[in-house]
Amino acid sequence: MGEKMRYGIIGCGMIAQEHIRNLALLSDVEVVAIAEPVEACVAMTKATLGGAGEALRVYPDAAALAQDTQLDAVIVSSPNFTHRAVLDPLFETGLHILCEKPLCTTLEDARWAAAKATKHKGIFWTAMEYRFMPPAVAFVEQVHAMRIGKLRMLSIREHRFPFLPKIGDWNRFSVNTGGTMVEKCCHFFDLMRLITQSEAVRVYCSGAMDVNHLDERYDGKTPDIIDNSYTVVDFANGVRAMLDLSMFADGADNQEEITAVGDKARLDMLVPESVIIYSPRTGFMAAKTPERMRISVDAEALEAGTHHGSIFYQHQAFLAAARGDGPVQVSAEDGLRAVAIG
Repeated sequence: MGEKMRYGIIGCGMIAQEHIRNLALLSDVEVVAIAEPVEACVAMTKATLGGAGEALRVYPDAAALAQDTQLDAVIVSSPNFTHRAVLDPLFETGLHILCEKPLCTTLEDARWAAAKATKHKGIFWTAMEYRFMPPAVAFVEQVHAMRIGKLRMLSIREHRFPFLPKIGDWNRFSVNTGGTMVEKCCHFFDLMRLITQSEAVRVYCSGAMDVNHLDERYDGKTPDIIDNSYTVVDFANGVRAMLDLSMFADGADNQEEITAVGDKARLDMLVPESVIIYSPRTGFMAAKTPERMRISVDAEALEAGTHHGSIFYQHQAFLAAARGDGPVQVSAEDGLRAVAIG
């Protein structure tokens, strides 16, 4: 297998801890350095790393970490609004970069990052974890294999819990996150592009902030992130897609549901139930013949995080690409296009 891939991490909040737990499942990687100004996050990271945390190199910022010549790859998991400043010194290195979504919070910054990534010496990977959920992988494969015939309609539903607390609750304001449709929903716009194999030409959205965070105040300011919306995206190949988002639906059995309807059948994906349902057309009043397929997920990967194993499988693919054994599956350009739709 060769030498271990040495990782640095910039920004060590909640998602960084999930990355660390998933990297621990891979035998040929190690986390050796972080850039994190908040001491509580440094302590949390050392605790997550266990014994390996004793030798951890700690830097105050991305520029300092970028000078570490004993690194091979870096994970950018700092707050969304910092991504451009964090990426700037990294693009001067040859490090392989895995940048958490969204790529950036504005179109201008996302275009900048996508342009810089094309000239970067290492690989650049936008972390769109939902692509790597095993049920989503199987779902996309079946749609692309024309199991439902020609795809005509695509719908994605995420009914989930509100935004979680962050350091300083930076995620309560659109200026920091890019807004809910960028921060949360870029995942789904990326999936739409992947599934339809086309690009968006029109976007319609109706959303509001109706339930969550209404009684919160930060320096006298009320949060401005929407908590529910309906979005319709028209694609160049004629497929229409819809996103149904509610962030006050914690009690739903399944957090994510994706439905693709073709001219021959319908296909559903349910997470965390981890099931795909194939429903061929039957004709009026004929007996229905749905087929249910349970998709297995590595138990340790499920235990390591809250993204249905996807971060583990994403890291496997990223590592293969960094070693030259596989393609970059989610480029900076993919990240840009998801931000543009959002």
